[in-house]
Amino acid sequence: MKHRTNTRTTLAAVVLIGTLDQDKRVYRRQQDNLPEHVKGKAYFEFHRFRHRDTRYYINLPKKTHGVVEFIKVEDKDYWVKLLWKNDQWITNQGGVLHTSKLGSWKETDPQHPHYISPEHFSPTLHTAIKQPEEEILAGGVYHIATLQGSHPFTEQAPILPQIEAAVHQGIPIPLNTTPAGTVQPQLSIQTTMAEQIDTTITGPEGQLQPNINVINHNTNGALKGNPPPIFDGDRSKSRNFLTTFYLWRLTNKHNDTMRKPYSRVTALLSYMSRPQVDSWKEEQLGKLIEEIDDGTQETDETLWDTFIENFKQAYTNTNLREEAYQALCKLRQKESLDEFFADFKRLARDANVALDDHGTIKLLKNTLAGPLTRSVIQLPEYNISANPGWTFKKWENETRKQHLKWKTGMQYTKPIDPQ
Repeated sequence: MKHRTNTRTTLAAVVLIGTLDQDKRVYRRQQDNLPEHVKGKAYFEFHRFRHRDTRYYINLPKKTHGVVEFIKVEDKDYWVKLLWKNDQWITNQGGVLHTSKLGSWKETDPQHPHYISPEHFSPTLHTAIKQPEEEILAGGVYHIATLQGSHPFTEQAPILPQIEAAVHQGIPIPLNTTPAGTVQPQLSIQTTMAEQIDTTITGPEGQLQPNINVINHNTNGALKGNPPPIFDGDRSKSRNFLTTFYLWRLTNKHNDTMRKPYSRVTALLSYMSRPQVDSWKEEQLGKLIEEIDDGTQETDETLWDTFIENFKQAYTNTNLREEAYQALCKLRQKESLDEFFADFKRLARDANVALDDHGTIKLLKNTLAGPLTRSVIQLPEYNISANPGWTFKKWENETRKQHLKWKTGMQYTKPIDPQ
């Protein structure tokens, strides 16, 4: 059957997050993009995109047609049989196929995920593949717990989360280079859709460091700055996680990885790890693949907007607005006026109330110290019946002036010595 072609990057295998110990949903590929030696006796039928019958098949005993897919789980490739259950295709450990009718990649095969061509072969890059836990431990010990180098005391970007994210993305950690913890400026081991290159880093006092591996997202250069911490699904940390990612994005706004919504989504997904988020991460990855298969361009901002909305619905604190408003009502001015206004604005923002609203201004009057509120109201220019009344900014400025006037006056309230 005929099928539509697409210029997008072909996936070597459909990636599943987690293990096959329980049922896992499989988002079937929508085009025949596996080479013959991997397909073996499997064949592809295309009906239309997202059609239930668009998929790979294999002839099984008793003249039955098995629905199959080539997947990757925990960095291993499998052919699995799919089962239609609850309006979706699923598989599990029992669906793994072991048959000579189906092929697979070889280490010497150019399509193999870890293949390195002879002209680009480097002992530094071509490290042995370890279990994730072993590689994280080995990389952390080598690049952090080292006696080499000067170990500058200036604050550095955390290395271990970057090593962990890189390992989970299948990127080998080099163990025969200058340890990352001894190099300044701090090197980042980047992760998503990366290329690896050799580069020379200038160290302290202009000294040239030996060539080391910088994992580069593309030919546009490695990402700079501090990436977000690994997000484990804790709702109390979701806001900081997004804020850190937004800052990282702005720092690299001219880098293709951050400019393209598609790669921006995969970059953020690469910093989500732990069992609590694996299922959601897998679901979002499947949705992203389906959108691209349906012809959505990688530069379409709706990919990012939809993903962020899904993230907020899944992981932001649903009670944040109510909790912030309650805290705002209980807020009281103490010694520091700067801290008071900073807290008031933060809580108002979290509670989603506008600063210039009449109710917010009334709340401000009640939360300020009583004498300070009265001193502002007693100003000649204050008109209680004015409509519109003073803005929040006007209230803040006049409050600060009156507070400063009060503090200045307090310097001259000492009793006079009769002698």
